[in-house]
Amino acid sequence: MSSNLEYRSVAGIAVYRDPLKETADITNPSNNDLRSILREPEQRVYLLVKKPRNDHSWQFPQGGLKKKDNESVPQGALRELSEECGDSLIVELIDKTKPYCIYEYPFPPEFIKAKKKKKQYAGAKVQFVRAKWSSGQCQPDGREIIDYAWVTKVELLEFVSPDYAVGIEPLI
Repeated sequence: MSSNLEYRSVAGIAVYRDPLKETADITNPSNNDLRSILREPEQRVYLLVKKPRNDHSWQFPQGGLKKKDNESVPQGALRELSEECGDSLIVELIDKTKPYCIYEYPFPPEFIKAKKKKKQYAGAKVQFVRAKWSSGQCQPDGREIIDYAWVTKVELLEFVSPDYAVGIEPLI
């Protein structure tokens, strides 16, 4: 594939829940439920979503920016969060004007060839913002996102690919 292809602009959002202040009423069984916002009450947990594919399926919510709308990275990240995780998940955006970190990766040649879109890309440039969980829960759409988990930093590194882990290191 031609190396003069550009990277697709993508907005990503790292949603986290800080340690809970009142843990006396929280019982251990929720620690085993990766979908529970109450799990690991003494630790920060991060929201990961699962795409319906075999490789690189677990990641932070993310998706392409709408260039024709002049969408900013924070706007795109919040839109993607709503599209992928539903409207009941309420967050407080930390990075309101620009991305906190950027992760670029090339697409495999077979992926580029398989895409039959007008615009071809060599890879993705994911621009991440951070957001703190306020209330609600992830409700995946079942198409673009088929599962989710609230995981600790150590667990997160077990879910994502090694190259993705390097790219998101500043976020965790």
